[in-house]
Amino acid sequence: MSCVKKIFLIIFLNSIVFLKINAQNFNLDTVYLVKTTPFLEKIISLGDLNANINLSPENYIIPVLGTLYAPNGQEIIKNDKNLYVNIQQTGFVYQLFSQNDSLLEFRRIDRTVNLNYNIGCYNFLYEDQLYSYGGYGFWKSNGHIRQFNALDKQWDIVPMNDEIFSNGYRWYSDKEAKLFVPFQTIMNGGLKFIPENELESLWESYYLDLKQKAWIKLGMLDPSVKKIFAEDKNPTAFLSVKNGFLHIINDEIYYINFVENKIYKSIKPDYNQYFIRRIGFRNTFEYQGQINFYYPSSGQFEIVPFNLSNFELLRFPIWRRDTGSDKYVAFVLLFILIIFFITRYFKQKIQQRIVLSQLKHLKAKSVSQAFVGTEISLIDLLLQASLANEKIEIHQINHVLGIKDKNVGLQKKVRSDVINGINDKYQIITNGPNPLIVSVRKEDDKRFLEYFILASEVKEIQKIINKSKSN
Repeated sequence: MSCVKKIFLIIFLNSIVFLKINAQNFNLDTVYLVKTTPFLEKIISLGDLNANINLSPENYIIPVLGTLYAPNGQEIIKNDKNLYVNIQQTGFVYQLFSQNDSLLEFRRIDRTVNLNYNIGCYNFLYEDQLYSYGGYGFWKSNGHIRQFNALDKQWDIVPMNDEIFSNGYRWYSDKEAKLFVPFQTIMNGGLKFIPENELESLWESYYLDLKQKAWIKLGMLDPSVKKIFAEDKNPTAFLSVKNGFLHIINDEIYYINFVENKIYKSIKPDYNQYFIRRIGFRNTFEYQGQINFYYPSSGQFEIVPFNLSNFELLRFPIWRRDTGSDKYVAFVLLFILIIFFITRYFKQKIQQRIVLSQLKHLKAKSVSQAFVGTEISLIDLLLQASLANEKIEIHQINHVLGIKDKNVGLQKKVRSDVINGINDKYQIITNGPNPLIVSVRKEDDKRFLEYFILASEVKEIQKIINKSKSN
């Protein structure tokens, strides 16, 4: 009987241990007091640092050893106001709440039920709000945008104008409030094949405008960039830097500058080797042009300048403007040009008829009817001067036109209008190409003009005037 009791006791104790381990495996605490490290000290001290930092297991902040979440990665999401730790693939988020001597207090702020969904999603901060983009789960990738609801402590879907499927090639700019996706990757285990039109659209480049909450199309991925990306066998390690990210492809460093739509390639073999040895970019971030590498084993930082002198600019952009609609634009422009020339042609025809009508009308009139009083006075003044082989100065014209006491700007305008009017009417009356009144610079002072009647037109204007006087 005692033997049976011992067996039951052993089973009971094992059950307690099993339940304890099982509970530990499925639950994380809501609050953790974490001992500060040189890494955390520096991250916190950089008040204006905006970064996503993937952590190595030995540098994990939330203690998950021995739990179900030990295999899950951890990342820091930081801006100038808050610091969060995300347990990847879960939606679990811990926020730094307080600091006390050498201890940091992290509290879990969500009530997410872990379904291992949205694997590989991208988390970022916009206007101090946590967002999550894309991911993979239940045999299908997605391009959803989710926002953390601090009131309900859950993730809410944000409706968009389109669904742009995510992959590792994505970059977020807090300054620009834009999330760039140069091309898409669709994974759907429920389909035998993806339609051809969808495969083609995968190479379209977009950015998410967080202010408008809308995806904006940039163009098509350049064929040369497409070829480079197709050779990438490890699209997982991306280091965010100014205007874009660094990425290793076939043992070479590429700098993808999304803001300026440029792509650079490293020209320094030693620079390549340095980053290849740190291919995961764990515990790494860029701050004010300096790349900071942290080594948990020694508690030391290594700093490497991010300098464009280590790169060459490639001759092609990341994306090219979509030219698919150019033929429609060309057609519209051609149509506008045709309408313009047709309108111009008919306008010229109408103008010619008006001119002929005016010519007949003016030729039927006397000079006193064709020209107004001040115009006749000016013609008489200039004609008498021309017959005497003299020229008329500006102040004399101002006197005849009655503007000698006006300001200089008004005098100039009135003179120009009257003389141009006389010349237009004269050319219509004579049906000739020459104007009646012309001007030249004074010989003794080139700043001023003198006016006279062309010698070739003196007899013609005399005939017009004599005919007018006889009438």
